[in-house]
Amino acid sequence: MSQQSAEQWHMKKEVNLVHIITTIGIFVSCFWYFSDLDKRIAANEQSISYVQSLRTEDQKRVEKQLDKINAKLDRLLESR
Repeated sequence: MSQQSAEQWHMKKEVNLVHIITTIGIFVSCFWYFSDLDKRIAANEQSISYVQSLRTEDQKRVEKQLDKINAKLDRLLESR
């Protein structure tokens, strides 16, 4: 390695204020994103529970209607 190429590669031990501000900004935005993500997950859990309860109610209602239809068909067949 020549003397000139060895001088080209060096590291500075200084930290710029812009790098510190950028790093803090990244940490704050990550924290903000993940706290918002937690809120969205909780909202989705509530929505899923609500939809499941509606589905259960609808299923019970359909079963009642089918029972009524069966009863009517049975009466119709008995009358003939």
